[in-house]
Amino acid sequence: MIQSNAGSYDHGINLNAANSAPISDEIAFRNWQSRRDGARQQIRRLSRRELQVVQLVSYGNANKAIASELAISVKTIEKHRANATRKLGVGSTAELVRLAVLADHEAEPHNRLPSAENRGTQSDVNDN
Repeated sequence: MIQSNAGSYDHGINLNAANSAPISDEIAFRNWQSRRDGARQQIRRLSRRELQVVQLVSYGNANKAIASELAISVKTIEKHRANATRKLGVGSTAELVRLAVLADHEAEPHNRLPSAENRGTQSDVNDN
């Protein structure tokens, strides 16, 4: 009796185009996870205030708006941005934002300092 060899080739990797997509998706996902983890390690180098400034920059805020929200001077914001840029090894605002987005790092509500408006509201509540 002659048996078909069709079943004997199932032991290796199937190179069928329909089956290669999940493999390449998995590789792409692992690659993205690796880049994200690297970005998160870089972000951990920042001080709390530098991280806040980077997050606000990544949201599209200008230095003046960030300074107003954090109730510090524009010069101080510029210094924090320069320090963050140096620590992260990036050369532009676009790279800074890309790294922050890749790290997918959102400030926890308790880590973010209240804005000037919120501080005023909170003290009014505490006075009553």
